[in-house]
Amino acid sequence: MEKLLFTFVVITMFAFSMNASAQDKVRSLNLGFAPYGYNHVKINGKDDKFIYDYKSYWNASVGYERQIKGVIALTEFTYASAKFDKYDVTGVPQYFNPYHSEDITSYSLFGYVGKTINPNKRIQFPLYIGVGGEYLEGGPIHNITIDIAAKARVKFYVSDNIGIFGGVSGRYGYGTKKESESSNGNKTTYYNLGNTMWYLDAGIVFGI
Repeated sequence: MEKLLFTFVVITMFAFSMNASAQDKVRSLNLGFAPYGYNHVKINGKDDKFIYDYKSYWNASVGYERQIKGVIALTEFTYASAKFDKYDVTGVPQYFNPYHSEDITSYSLFGYVGKTINPNKRIQFPLYIGVGGEYLEGGPIHNITIDIAAKARVKFYVSDNIGIFGGVSGRYGYGTKKESESSNGNKTTYYNLGNTMWYLDAGIVFGI
C-alpha cells in the first residue's frame, strides 16, 4: 500500500513538472539550505505510543519553479538530517524495540502550488501549499510517508535573473509501520506513524 501511495505521489510530482505552458514568464532554479528546524515523530499502536524528538535539524534542497501572473508551481527535492534529542515510550511491544537513540535522515520529493504577492517586482512574497512523499531512516524509523506541506517566503531579486530568498516551512507526514508476523504467518501488527517538522531556510534563485 505504501509503495502504491508513493508511486502516486511521484507521478503527481512529474505532472507538476510537465504542466507549464510555453507562455510561462518566469522559470527558476532554487538552491536552498535550512540551518535550523525541529523534527517530531510519533508511532502509535493499539496500546502503545512512542514519541521521538530530534534537534539540530538541517536540510539542503533543489527546486524548479515556474510562475505566470503570480501563480506558482514548484517541484522540490530535499535531503534532511537531525540529531536525536529524547524519546517518550509507553508500552512494551513484543517484536518492536522502541528504545532507540539514533539520528534521523530523510529524502523527500514535493510538488507545490501557490500565489506570489507583489509578482514581477524586486521584492516578492510567495506562499505555497503542497503534497509529497518522504523516506525516513534512523532508529526505529524506516518508513515512507505521504505528506502535506506549506511554506512562506520573501524573495529579493538583486538582478533580473538572480535573487535570494528566506522563509519558513512546515509539513506533516503519515505512514504505517509493519511490525511483525506471528509464527504461523497469519497475524501482522501495524503501527501508525506521524512525522511533523518545521524549519527556517534561505537560498539563491537563478532565472533560467
